[in-house]
Amino acid sequence: MESGDIFANNQLDVVENNGLTQALTTAHGNTVSGGNSFVDATVTSRQTLEGNASARTVINGTAAPEDYRSSLGTGVHVTTQTTGNYGAHTAWQGNAVTDTQQTVDTATVHAGTQINSDNNSIYRSGEVNTLAIANHQAYQVDQGRLESTAVQTSNAETRARTGVVLRYSPSPNLYTASATSNNYTSNSDDRGSQEHVVTQDVTGRTEAYVSANLGNSWHVANQSAATGNSVSLYNTGGSLVTETAQTNEGQVQSTSVMTAYQYGEAHSQAYGVGNTMSAGNGDIYLNIDNNQFNSGPIDVLASFESQGSGYDTYVTADAVGNSATGYACGDCRADMTVTNRQTNTAGVNATADVSVNSGRSIVSTARAVGNSATYYVTGNR
Repeated sequence: MESGDIFANNQLDVVENNGLTQALTTAHGNTVSGGNSFVDATVTSRQTLEGNASARTVINGTAAPEDYRSSLGTGVHVTTQTTGNYGAHTAWQGNAVTDTQQTVDTATVHAGTQINSDNNSIYRSGEVNTLAIANHQAYQVDQGRLESTAVQTSNAETRARTGVVLRYSPSPNLYTASATSNNYTSNSDDRGSQEHVVTQDVTGRTEAYVSANLGNSWHVANQSAATGNSVSLYNTGGSLVTETAQTNEGQVQSTSVMTAYQYGEAHSQAYGVGNTMSAGNGDIYLNIDNNQFNSGPIDVLASFESQGSGYDTYVTADAVGNSATGYACGDCRADMTVTNRQTNTAGVNATADVSVNSGRSIVSTARAVGNSATYYVTGNR
């Protein structure tokens, strides 16, 4: 159990840098990693975070206005990540039986990245990624079997924010913010049978926000993603059986805002979902029992604005209350059984907003869905 606050801060002040500018800032409350190879294992894990967790990266470009071609870095790569509870286990040529519980009972799990560079430039491609996860549990199963029971609970505000102010960028650049309250994943690359019983509950707010304010940018993309509960499972060989119960009561907000005076190709994308479950098996047997309840409002906004001139604009806003996907190998004569229950009682709002003074093309999409379920078999024939 961690009851104290966790804080990581990283600040760079740059006048001119003609080489790589790279920053990595991480804050983790509790972490546990394990595995078993050529033997069987039984694992019990309990993780509780009661203190606030925060990671922040700030890059200040301090060139004078007349020196706006001064390089902030070639390129600029930033990762800022905060995780409340983290668990990982690998089972290779052995069987694993696991029982995990992760609880975040605090006010905030925050990650933030801010680039303030009114008069600097970025001449080569780079990425700025900000991630906040309250609870994360991951498995890898190869030539073995996993039986997992997991409970994830978050009462915190889980927030990821990326902000960029930049004068000139003649190269492709990507700015992202991703926030997930509860995240559970499992993967198998080589004959791994899996059985999962997963319960996820969220009462806190989940927010992802990315903003890019640009002078002249040739090719730039914003991506924001906010997820209350997420389960993602993939199996290569053998059986995959899953029983999931996801409940989200907190607000989910995803925002992507971009402005540019001059631009070549601009992408502004925002995605928000209360509960999402994906289970896929590259073999025959797949059994899914999926239960999803969302009562938290889903608000998604993607926007782009230019008061100058440019070429192509792509803006997409996707908002979903509950989402479920399952698939198995059709060429294997799949045996797939699905029980699906989805309930959404909250508002689901998606807004795409574009304002362009002079451009060549605009593609704008806004989608809002209360409940979405897709189950199918796939193959080469």
